[in-house]
Amino acid sequence: MSRIARAGARLEHWLAALLHYGTWIATGTIALGLAIALAAMRTTGAGLPASAGMPVVTIGIALFILLPVMRLILMLGVFLHQRDYRFSAIAALVLVIVAAGLVVGAA
Repeated sequence: MSRIARAGARLEHWLAALLHYGTWIATGTIALGLAIALAAMRTTGAGLPASAGMPVVTIGIALFILLPVMRLILMLGVFLHQRDYRFSAIAALVLVIVAAGLVVGAA
């Protein structure tokens, strides 16, 4: 197996691990928020809104949204480490586009 093939396999392994564990962490965070909301609803009564766990659910949703950005950051770091400046520039450009979209969307 050539050096390039090993580096590609290593990148795929890291990306798969990031997405796998990131998905589980985000899912667990949402489940924790829903459990907190359910517990609050049981202790305060069924007629009251259970907004106690909603900030935790929001964090879990934000983690799901950030997974592709974290994937880009990981790819940028790996490409820079491999001194593959063409793909590093592409990953950096996509990150800049995402950041610009965030700024425009926030305005």
